[in-house]
Amino acid sequence: MAMNNQFSFSRALLLLRKNLKENGKSYLLMFIAGFGIILLIYGLLIVGSFHNMFPTGDRKMLFTIGLFLGGTLFSASFYSFFKSQPKTIQFLLLPATTGEKLLIGFILTQIVYIIVFLVSFTSIDWLMCTIYNEFVSIPKWIIEQEKHYYKAAYLFNSDTVLIKEILVMYFITTSIAHLGSLSFINNAYVKTVILFILTVVALMFLNNKMLGLMIPEPIMPHGKYFTDSFRIGDKHQPTGIVILPSNWHTIIAFFLPIFIYVSCWAISYLKIKEKQI
Repeated sequence: MAMNNQFSFSRALLLLRKNLKENGKSYLLMFIAGFGIILLIYGLLIVGSFHNMFPTGDRKMLFTIGLFLGGTLFSASFYSFFKSQPKTIQFLLLPATTGEKLLIGFILTQIVYIIVFLVSFTSIDWLMCTIYNEFVSIPKWIIEQEKHYYKAAYLFNSDTVLIKEILVMYFITTSIAHLGSLSFINNAYVKTVILFILTVVALMFLNNKMLGLMIPEPIMPHGKYFTDSFRIGDKHQPTGIVILPSNWHTIIAFFLPIFIYVSCWAISYLKIKEKQI
């Protein structure tokens, strides 16, 4: 019994191997299906663009949808075996700690999936960019300054800032979906999405109300979600302006994702521990 109370990486690796042995075929089929869908859609975009500009915006959308939809679906279905009482009992009685069981979900949803997706999409992106650059036909009326629109550049070389932001959102949304898989037995994905939307709308409403207490204006200044200044007095003739520290917005934007991410995994740990009691 003492073994179960001490975290062991070797035991976690055995648990990971067990998971892959039991669910490896399902993971492989999901990968093949996702890979095939992205390859088909990307291919259709390229074929339809041989006489047009490279579909940069469509490619980014395809990358974003594939990453978020696939990642959240995979995370939200990770504990779908809870629908079966025998499988649930088998999981809860495994000679492993709560941390070891949680680590398997973390490795597969936060590390393995993102690596597989990025390698797959990068391979498809390289293939399609090569095909486009080989067969594109630039119309004669295109001026020299616009010909670069007819040159395919790899996604990770064209907009690294956007990719980083998307990846940050991926880790947050998949951690929420993973928690939803532990919280809801049936229709975990749908229930998690609905709860997520309601929570975001509620937070935006409360944030707007809180800002309204500080700012005598009906809208948030500069269109920002987190204000960096507010006026004192009448909005037409303010008696003063309070400016928050210059790095205020950066601190908030940095703190919130980390707080949400850590909170989701901490609650997931407690959820598994609660089920084992």
